[in-house]
Amino acid sequence: MGNAKPNIGRQFVALGVLMILGLQGVRSEYGDLVGGWLVDYDRDELNFFEDSIWRVDLHIYNVLPKDSALDYYFVVYSKDDRRASSPPLEIKKEDFDLLGSWRGALYVTGVRFGYSSLEVELKSGAVTETYPNPLPITVLRTQVVDERITTYVSAALALLMFLNLGTVLDMQRLAGIICRPVGPVVGVVSRYVLMPALGFGLGRALWPGSWPLQLALFYTALAPSGGLANVCAVFLKGNINLSVATTTINSLLALALLPIWILVLGRMLYEDEELTVPFGQLSGGAAALVTCLAIGVLLRLCVPRTTRFIFRFLKPLSVVLSVCLVGLTVGLNAFVFYEFTWQILVAAICLPLAGYLSTYLLSKILCRSSTDALTLSIEASVLNMTMPIVLLQSSQLQQPQLDLVLVVPIASSLISLVLVVLFYGIRRCLGCNRQQDADGFDHKKLLAEQEGDV
Repeated sequence: MGNAKPNIGRQFVALGVLMILGLQGVRSEYGDLVGGWLVDYDRDELNFFEDSIWRVDLHIYNVLPKDSALDYYFVVYSKDDRRASSPPLEIKKEDFDLLGSWRGALYVTGVRFGYSSLEVELKSGAVTETYPNPLPITVLRTQVVDERITTYVSAALALLMFLNLGTVLDMQRLAGIICRPVGPVVGVVSRYVLMPALGFGLGRALWPGSWPLQLALFYTALAPSGGLANVCAVFLKGNINLSVATTTINSLLALALLPIWILVLGRMLYEDEELTVPFGQLSGGAAALVTCLAIGVLLRLCVPRTTRFIFRFLKPLSVVLSVCLVGLTVGLNAFVFYEFTWQILVAAICLPLAGYLSTYLLSKILCRSSTDALTLSIEASVLNMTMPIVLLQSSQLQQPQLDLVLVVPIASSLISLVLVVLFYGIRRCLGCNRQQDADGFDHKKLLAEQEGDV
């Protein structure tokens, strides 16, 4: 009697397992039902574009059932109907000739860029055998905008933003920052040590089996921030001189530090032996950034009446340029949001938040003021949208793999801006968005000084 209850429990478990197997079917080892049957697709792989239809000639042969009375049929289908679709094809036992051979055709339609495969299964009752060598399917995107258009227009908008910001720089405070570069050092450590480590760890945790997605997040964390971080510092009453100085120094150091990460550690961490560094674009971008800032400073010193107009409309102009820059990149790459997943959402939220908190903590440990700590944290957490795309394009990722991973830098940068906007709204609602010390940005004071000089 003591063993009655355990036996009843085992019977219920066995019954449950049998019910699950009955609902899901039984997977059989290849070759058990009708021998070593083979499939010839008349090609090694299928590459075609979205909205196009391709014919695949199939030849299933060497079908030699061990039991002549065995009732069976074959099913051919696309593994991922979201990428490539095909009408259901069922091949019955009666369709095979005496030698166990069948020939026919199947039409496959490209739905959305990505990867799929043409699968062939043998079914007999509840038993299923899957052919071990499916036909790989690659669907390419049809509407492709010239990458140079996006790059050049985005660069032009970013340079206009730096020209705009150059007119508000204070040369005396900039000299003080350069002479005691504790703030810029924090920014460099945050950008090239903390952020890559966070991006690497998050990528490994969220996509353990997909190195292209890991690489995309790694590049997103590694790329130095652009003018958007400086604009955010303006609205959050940060230290604009420290923000622009840190952005400039990080952009210049990118010529030396990005190759170290990419050529040395990147090749060790990721399965791509062809990772390269776009030196031309990096050096050209850094030189143009410095030039635009210098022009802005010269305009303030030499043409004060012109810069008075820029001062008056600094914030609206910054918003317009920022919206145009983000809107252009997002609009031309809107197709990537079809690949948005919960893992990307987690990465896009956690990376800027972790970057902000770790940089703020490091700043306070080094006795930086609240304004400087806020500025450096914003500098780290506002992610660059354009440079990670350039880095990924130079990584030799093939299409459509490149299109599939672009969602990581674009979504991460967009969400990092959303978080800053929410932070700004909360500070405004609580009455905390005000100048905390003399280094904080004060638009009214700046405009008054300029009008007094004129």
